[in-house]
Amino acid sequence: MIRRMILKATLSLLLAAILAGTASIAAAQDVTATVRTWSGQSWQLAQPSLEVFYTIVSKSQTQGSAAGGGAGVGELGGMSQLGLGILGRQAVDPSLMTLNRLFGSQAPDTIQGHRQAQEITVYRGGAATQIAVASIATLAFARQAVKDSSLPPYFADTHVRSAATVLLTDGTRVEADYVNLGGTLLRGAIPGGRIDIPWQDIQTVEFRR
Repeated sequence: MIRRMILKATLSLLLAAILAGTASIAAAQDVTATVRTWSGQSWQLAQPSLEVFYTIVSKSQTQGSAAGGGAGVGELGGMSQLGLGILGRQAVDPSLMTLNRLFGSQAPDTIQGHRQAQEITVYRGGAATQIAVASIATLAFARQAVKDSSLPPYFADTHVRSAATVLLTDGTRVEADYVNLGGTLLRGAIPGGRIDIPWQDIQTVEFRR
């Protein structure tokens, strides 16, 4: 009798856990986004997410730059220095350290990867504000041409500084005079496939939950 009661209670807990997991997946699938790009295109995305692409530099590539203050083994380098929460910090990738240990100088020079961003960082007057992606209702970017750009003449016309206005789900508005999301893109499902939109191409994105 007692065993039967314990088994019944265990099955009830498992069923509750499965239902909770199913509800969480359904909630994530219910999120949609309306995107408008600077080129005038509009997209309706299902299951949108901000994906961060990064490069990790291995030991073999950083040995020559160590004396000059270069990144160490497994430290984030190159396009990984993003304004996206923890990705802006130095981190050690165990898989890269394992490759260095197993293959030594024959280890890959770099490892590229991506992960889903949980927050973004925007700036105003030098102060940084981290905002959870799940709390963003609307994200609107603004562009301003950089005067006296140091880029070559054939690139100078495209040198812009980005600002952003972020409207949160609770009605709070965050005005930022600078934002740089590095190698971030907005990924989502569209009829017949998937689309990746670099953040630099986005004018506005509105999330519906």
